[in-house]
Amino acid sequence: MSSDLFSYVWGPMNPDIIFYLPTPPELPAHWQAAHPDAITQLVTLNGNHWRKIVTIMAKICCLEHDINANKGIDWKQIRDQLFNESHNQQTNKHINTPSRLHCQLRIVNSKVEHHDEIAFSPESWHILCGKEAQLRMGVVDQQYYTSLDEKQKIQHQQTVLLTPYLDYRQYSNALIELTRQQIALAK
Repeated sequence: MSSDLFSYVWGPMNPDIIFYLPTPPELPAHWQAAHPDAITQLVTLNGNHWRKIVTIMAKICCLEHDINANKGIDWKQIRDQLFNESHNQQTNKHINTPSRLHCQLRIVNSKVEHHDEIAFSPESWHILCGKEAQLRMGVVDQQYYTSLDEKQKIQHQQTVLLTPYLDYRQYSNALIELTRQQIALAK
């Protein structure tokens, strides 16, 4: 995919899951996604809205069977290191996190117009969050997508999921679990 499609890309180069969002957060000066405090800095500056976004991402990436066991400690650890890999190349040390999928976040540029749907690589899951991100990525016709739920909130085609925006009012815990199950089926 062309680099002009995205205003920001954070996370490992070969992720298991790529989340696509339409709007970037405010960023602190000299912010680096791989920094150990990156998520804390992001939430501190942007508030509850971005805390919810990274929490939903972490819950989807968590491979533990019961993500709410031990008061959710597993997904909370994943959230705090969301854009980091299990191995820190800078310190050459293993980062001890629960079993997880590694994710990347791409902010879809609002200035790019697409006439055709983008081709998505089958090596990663692609989660297009909300109608705006879907439209920016060229998904205008969902006829080739299959619904995962009766309310048709999550649609899928191969490794592409069309989902609600990452907000608890739209993306409930039941939909998070449905997303996790769909990804687990392909593993």
